[in-house]
Amino acid sequence: MRIKAISLDIDGTITYRDRRISIEALKAIRLAESLGVPVMLVTGNSVPFAEAAAVFIGTRGPVIAEDGGALSFRGEGTMRKRVFLTDMDEEWILWSEVKRRYPEAVLSYSMHERKAGLVMMRTIPVEAVREIIAELGLNLIAVDSGFAIHIKKPWINKGTGIEKACEHLGISPKEVAHVGDGENDLDAFRVVGYRVAIAQAPESVRERADYVTEKPYGDGGAEAITHILRKFGYLGD
Repeated sequence: MRIKAISLDIDGTITYRDRRISIEALKAIRLAESLGVPVMLVTGNSVPFAEAAAVFIGTRGPVIAEDGGALSFRGEGTMRKRVFLTDMDEEWILWSEVKRRYPEAVLSYSMHERKAGLVMMRTIPVEAVREIIAELGLNLIAVDSGFAIHIKKPWINKGTGIEKACEHLGISPKEVAHVGDGENDLDAFRVVGYRVAIAQAPESVRERADYVTEKPYGDGGAEAITHILRKFGYLGD
C-alpha cells in the first residue's frame, strides 16, 4: 500500500488546546507538500474558515469542512469550487423547536456561512437536543465535539467527505492517511488506509489507530505527519 495523501483534522491535531497552531505542525505540513504529498484539511469548521486556513498553512489538497458535508477544490488561480453534499431543511425545523424550549440556546457565530449542518454553542446539553430530534422524528444526529454541538444528517461525516475528495484527486481512500484526535475522526478512520491518533484522543479513537503519537495536540500532529512520511518512504530514517 502506498499513501498518496494525508487528511488532517485541525483543532487539537495541529493546534494547542487554546487553538494556536503549532509551528512544528506547520513545518511538517509544508514538508509533506514539498515531497509531493497533498494535505487535505478535514474540519467541522465552516468552508470559508477552512479555505482561509488552507491558504495560510499552505496545503494544496481539497478542503473538507462542516463535518464532511462541504468540500472546496482548488481551481484556476485563486478560484475555488465548492460542493455541498446536503441541505438544511430538517436542521432549521429542529432549531425552531430548540429555541422555543431553550431560549438560552445560541448558534455558532459562523452559522451564516454554513450550508451543511447546524452548530450550536454548548449552552444546553447535547442530550436535550437529541431528545427533541427523537420527539420530532427528524433524520438528524447531534454530536458534541467538545467545542460545540454539531447537528447534521447521519450520512454526513468526515469519511464521506474524504471519499468525495478522493474522487477529485483520482486516488482511493485507502491511499490516504488520516490524523485526528476526536470521535468524529472515527468515520475517517473507517475509509482510509492508515490511521494516526493524537496522544490526548479518547480511548475509542486510540484503540482503532495504527499509530498513536507520544506528543499531544499540535506537536503530536507534527509527529504524526513525520511518522507517515517516514513509514511510507518519503523520508529516510
